[in-house]
Amino acid sequence: MKTVNRYDVLKLVGIGVAALSFPMLGKAAGTVYAGFYRGATFTNSSGVEMKSGIYTFTNIANAAESATRGSVTSFGNYQKMAFDGSIYYSFWRKSTSSGPGLYNTIAAAIVSSNADSGVTYTFTNWHGIGYCNSYFYGLYNGTGLSGPGLYRFTDPTDPEGAAVRLFAPQTFPSNTWSDMDFDGTRWLFVKTAVEGNPGIYQFDPLTTNFIHISGAETYTNWDGLGVYAPPPPPPPSTNVPLLHKKIYVILLGGQSNGLGWGYRQYLLTCTNSPASSTNDPADFALAYPQTDVDLFNGFEGAVPLNTLLPLQSGSANTEVSNPTTNKAAQYPSETTAPVNRFGPELSMGRTIRDLIRIPNSKVAVIKHCVGGTSLYADWRPDGTTNSATDGPKYQNFQTTVWNGLAALRTQYPDHDVEIIGMGWVQGEADSGATQNTNYYSNLTNFVTDLRATFSTNMVFALAKLSTNQSSGAGYATIRAAQQALADTVPRVVATETLGSNYLTADGYCEGKVHYLSPSLVRIGRDLGNAIVSKSGLDSDADGLPDAWENSYAPGAAGLGVSPSADWDHDGLTDIQEFQLGTDPANPSDNLTLTKTASRISWSAKKDIRYQMLTSTNLISWADFGDPVLLRGSNSTFDVDFSSYMTTNRSGYFRLQVR
Repeated sequence: MKTVNRYDVLKLVGIGVAALSFPMLGKAAGTVYAGFYRGATFTNSSGVEMKSGIYTFTNIANAAESATRGSVTSFGNYQKMAFDGSIYYSFWRKSTSSGPGLYNTIAAAIVSSNADSGVTYTFTNWHGIGYCNSYFYGLYNGTGLSGPGLYRFTDPTDPEGAAVRLFAPQTFPSNTWSDMDFDGTRWLFVKTAVEGNPGIYQFDPLTTNFIHISGAETYTNWDGLGVYAPPPPPPPSTNVPLLHKKIYVILLGGQSNGLGWGYRQYLLTCTNSPASSTNDPADFALAYPQTDVDLFNGFEGAVPLNTLLPLQSGSANTEVSNPTTNKAAQYPSETTAPVNRFGPELSMGRTIRDLIRIPNSKVAVIKHCVGGTSLYADWRPDGTTNSATDGPKYQNFQTTVWNGLAALRTQYPDHDVEIIGMGWVQGEADSGATQNTNYYSNLTNFVTDLRATFSTNMVFALAKLSTNQSSGAGYATIRAAQQALADTVPRVVATETLGSNYLTADGYCEGKVHYLSPSLVRIGRDLGNAIVSKSGLDSDADGLPDAWENSYAPGAAGLGVSPSADWDHDGLTDIQEFQLGTDPANPSDNLTLTKTASRISWSAKKDIRYQMLTSTNLISWADFGDPVLLRGSNSTFDVDFSSYMTTNRSGYFRLQVR
């Protein structure tokens, strides 16, 4: 069991559960609190009748007076509260209905029951629940785990399987603290009347102090506290990118196979192993950071989250393999969390980088996948650019994408950013009898929403479900829907997952539904190839974007068969003209340096950075003067080197585009 102290957890986001949103409320626009009111019936000054039930409120110092009723139901048998802006999570303590456990309160849908095993986790030894950024938090008072305290966990059907204790040795005893929640910045706790001065307190992890923040509001008429604070939008970019400098971005979304159960240990063993369907020596390089591809992961992983990093293993499921009588461990040495795993992002990003040979280009992968999530609820789209009524995991995905794009623009201010496609690895959670027939329409709406939100021309490449996972009717229905989408919607590709190249972890701890490491590598390569092929970015692989070539020589992307071709025969190759911003079909438009007695001039193009260099021996070169960058329009620019002539009898100059 890992213990985390101080602020180590404050920027973590991760895996969650499938749950239904409450349509009456929608996603909260500002900081909103939620709880069960249990006091006497009365009408507040806004005309809201206060009686037993679920409410949201905005004034933490006077909850009832700022309250809005969430439902006419009293919810008398629910306790504690977590709130994510649209979904309420609470403990049901009675043995009726689906039994004790954690519920999506409004929908009365249990989320702590494992559909595969039929076992429900009851949360008997927990006295508080919180939820933020796809992580659950809970106050534990049992004798297991690492003792009583606050824990973060990802799977409500088995919170003890990979729980991480926070702020040890704090125990947060139940006779003092009756509930908690986390809004991404503040840790809020409800103090009981046992020790006096009850109310809502903010915990400071740095000083371990509790600060009373609810004033005269004792909160004794309430049960449970939830809080939601929407993340601030990324600041608008003020960067003006340079000509033909671009970052090609690929998104990755889906559920657990998109998240990934691949082991880095597999990649490391590939160096000395013969090629086969389960072991490819070419995979060895993926065990190490790919410095020419960026990764932004807004989800669970062993590597830092919400941080721009070189593409590498570690942005996947971190759970430890727990072997049983019938389930073996693929790598028995992996007994300490977090496990370094990977998903399709590794080979997808590597493949796309290898295929895009356009000068001055970069490639980045933005990933946000959540295990066990459904398209019909968690990734539900509303079909518009407004995310307010999208499913909760889709909202989190969008936040990750916007944050990732902002990080790229900050890191590379000279580059424009373009989303060219998305990989989608999902469908298992929609294969049930009640939802599989809706998958085609749900997926069609999802693609429409994605394109309206991010890029109208983006390619959508999906990995179909595999018969290696299941031969059931539900899986067959999903597979058919996935293929039908590719057959009917432009720029959609469905990659196949049949045969021995896509084996699953049948007989291992990860289970039959999850792909083995080499299968995930193959899926990533398939997605990468499909995205580049369908994008029309550089169909003839000559290093020149099709759009640029066709703007000068309309046709099938053909200025030349290679970047060294010279379409207009002006002495500059087509790829040099691309980099210089000149017209490859006009021989009079080229870069020519003109020298006078003490000046050098040229026709400078806007949005291209030039640097004059000087040398005395044609071997070593140094910058001469400051870089030249014109905005707005082209213009002739010259450099005066008269001062240079006073101290140097001879010299050489050249102009470089940067």
